Parts: sequence; structure tokens; C-alpha cells
Amino acid sequence: MNPLPTEFKKRCLEAALDLLWRQWCSLGAAGHAQPAEPTRIIDPEALLLATTQIGRHDPRLFDEALDWLSKNGSLIHLQRLKTLHADTGLGDPIVLAAMAEWLVKEGRQPKWRAFANDRPDVVDPLPFFGGKSPKSPDPVFLRHGLLRERVVLRGMSRAPNPTLAPNLLLALRALIGVGARAEVILCLATGPAVHAAELARLTGYKPRTMQLLLQEMALSGHVLTQEPPSRPPGSIGRGSSRRYHLQAGDWAFLTGGKPLPRWIPWTPLWRIVQEILESLIQTGESPKHSALLSSRLRETLSAQGQELAAAGLLPLLDLRSTAPGTEILATLAERLPAALDRL
Repeated sequence: MNPLPTEFKKRCLEAALDLLWRQWCSLGAAGHAQPAEPTRIIDPEALLLATTQIGRHDPRLFDEALDWLSKNGSLIHLQRLKTLHADTGLGDPIVLAAMAEWLVKEGRQPKWRAFANDRPDVVDPLPFFGGKSPKSPDPVFLRHGLLRERVVLRGMSRAPNPTLAPNLLLALRALIGVGARAEVILCLATGPAVHAAELARLTGYKPRTMQLLLQEMALSGHVLTQEPPSRPPGSIGRGSSRRYHLQAGDWAFLTGGKPLPRWIPWTPLWRIVQEILESLIQTGESPKHSALLSSRLRETLSAQGQELAAAGLLPLLDLRSTAPGTEILATLAERLPAALDRL
């Protein structure tokens, strides 16, 4: 038997959980982890969606994230959360619905009702964290078919520290409100000029929504535009569209004059990790055919490759989107865990 899949899953899961811990602790969840990378902005919606899947491998991580949400859940953009999940497939909708219902009933977070859709009780619920069935199942999670011990939170989470660079998105939301404007400002202030459609892809919003928002924000005089060059008479086809950008120095007050951290789209990276963990064998199971596994990974890379390239992560992983599936599997096994450790 080729030991690669089993060993790869172990190393990938450890690195992914460590990255989740670092980001949640940076936002204020209770725990002991190395600081989040100060040159990159945390995306809380992508982080939460990844936790609904990967966090099930670490009960303490999952509950500390739920604890944080019970105090700071108002800072999560629920419509963006829904769009990211629908467009990328990141996250587990059943787990998210259970968390939302718990936040409404126990965490006093009424805005989460939009995700807490009523559903019939499940006849045959499944263990949520694996292992033995709980002695005292949590009734909210049980309604969603998830068997786990009753949720008892430690209540040790804190509000996000606005002076920490990775927390900049939530700090800006606290200042101007939860909406697309915060993402637009940070993405434009920390990257090159982009088209509205590209900005929508980078931030996780619909292109039409982004186009209208940018036109409105440009009226402020702070969102700047680069007009496309005039087209020669008689030319046919569509010309290049308007690009938008910001002067980074205008927003240096957000970090006390220090360089702004970089906006990167975390969703495609978490989606790759999720696909790997779903595809790789569980310990003790018969191994899946490597060709099938590598084919699934290649499909995921093809779907997320443009976003990975925009995030500057393809060079980090040394991936070629046109590579054979077996090469992608071998390269990911060699490089992905180390790349997660550096993020």
C-alpha cells in the first residue's frame, strides 16, 4: 500500500488546525497559539466556513470558535458568508445551521436566525466529533443530526484587538459597519488597481453588487479610477473596463502608520484543504485509488486556481494548474503542510 495518502492527511490536518488556531486566537478566541501572520488580513467568513468542516477534528477549537461567535458574532457578515459557501462549496451547511441556531437560542445573537432554518429532527444522528455517543447530547445540534455533548462554553473569548494587523477587517467593520465597504477599502488599499469583477471575486461578492458599490464609493473622491484608453476609430469588440484603486497612505491611520497587511482571498486555500481532507482515506480504511484522488484534487485546483494565483499562493505551493493529477498530488503532499505553517 502506498503510505502517501494516510501520512499526507495527518500532516495536512495538523497544519490546517494550527492555522485555524492561530487565526481564531488572533481574533480573540481563548487558546495558546503562535500569533497570526501580521502581513496578511484574516477573513473571518472564510475562517468560520473552514471551521465548520476542519474544526470537527478538534472539539476544543470548535467550541472556542463558538464561544467567540457568542460574543462577537455581530461582526460576521452573514450575506457574505452565505455567498462564499454557495459560490465555492467551502464549509458544511448543516454544521453552520446548527451553530446559527445555537447562537440564536443560547448566544443571544438574533441576526443569526437567517441561517437557523427550521428542520425536522433527524432519526439517525451521527457523532459530530467522532468516537463514542455522548451521554448528554446537545439538543440544538441533535436537531440537525449531530451528536455531541451539550455545549458548555468557558466564556473566555475577547473582542478582536484592533491594534493587531491581521484583525484589520474586523476593526474596520467596527468603525464603519458590517458590509462590503470594509473589504473594498482593504483590498484596494493593499493591492493593484482592479476591475469591479475581479474585486468581486477577490472579496466574495456578486459582480453587479460590487459595480454599483464602487460607483457610489468613487463619489467620495477616495476611491480612484483608471479609465480605459480611448479605442481607435473603427475598432470592434469590447474595450477594457475601468479599474479602481486607493492611495494606501490615505489609510495608514488604520495601522498607526505601519504598512498595511495584505488582503488575500483565503477561501480557495481553505477549499483545497477541505477537498484534500474529504478525499484522503481515514485511518484504517482501504486506500482510494490514487488516480481518483489526484483527479478530484486537479478538479478543485482548476476551479480555485485563478483565486490561488491572485492570492500569490500558486508559487508558494509550486503548483501548475495544467499538471497531471499525480504530479499535483505529489506536489501538494510535499509543499502544502509547510505552506500552511508559513501563512
